[in-house]
Amino acid sequence: MKEVNEPAGDPKQGHDGSWSEAPSTPTFPTSRVDVWRVRLDEPAKVRSEASVLSPDEIVRASRFHFEKDRIYFTRCRSALRSLLASYLAIPATEIRFEYLTSGKPQLAAEQNPRALQFNVSHSANMALIAVGSERRLGVDIEKIRSEVDTASLAERFFSLRERAGLQALPDHLRVPGFFACWTRKEAFLKATGDGLSFPLVDFSVTTHPDLDPALEEIRGNTEARKQWFLADLSVVDGYRATAAFDHACSQLETYVWN
Repeated sequence: MKEVNEPAGDPKQGHDGSWSEAPSTPTFPTSRVDVWRVRLDEPAKVRSEASVLSPDEIVRASRFHFEKDRIYFTRCRSALRSLLASYLAIPATEIRFEYLTSGKPQLAAEQNPRALQFNVSHSANMALIAVGSERRLGVDIEKIRSEVDTASLAERFFSLRERAGLQALPDHLRVPGFFACWTRKEAFLKATGDGLSFPLVDFSVTTHPDLDPALEEIRGNTEARKQWFLADLSVVDGYRATAAFDHACSQLETYVWN
């Protein structure tokens, strides 16, 4: 599994589809979450994307079989480093990452006294970078593919409640509903930091693509869901995206990186 400034008093509400130009210097996101849309098929803002990558990131980029994938990875990491550097007021080349056992990256503790949090997702030529502080967050974007066998994948990855919700949708909403459910589940999993060690069938999200997203239950407990909030993000046609937070942020801002 793998996008105006909009106040979001209730982050469960869907994003209205508008994206602001980037501020020259972003302010630290206290009680706010910023989501940045990055086009990976367009040059980044820095002169040479690879110039800000760490040695291990350069090695990782070199392992991609296809040149396009190498370029996309390099541009995404370059944008991430440049953004974090702006928030933290340190050079992008000096950003250091640590990794959870799930593989989720986080800032090295000594560089992050104010608990800046971030999460990254990419699909095809589009990426999203979410940045907040103190509380956990996750973001997921998926390119919608109409040829996907939604029934068999739902059987493998969705809970009984989600499968029933998807089956109840009319035919024309089945594919949008599948990707709505998929990105909502992924955003929540990424926010927890547990990855696939948190069984996919142990929690349920809403499946209707046109209604507000929500976490419905965790292991059958409808009370545990109340600390989590989901927000659908309107990126561009042909994509589905969701952000997840473990608290109600007072504001959700969406920006265009390039």
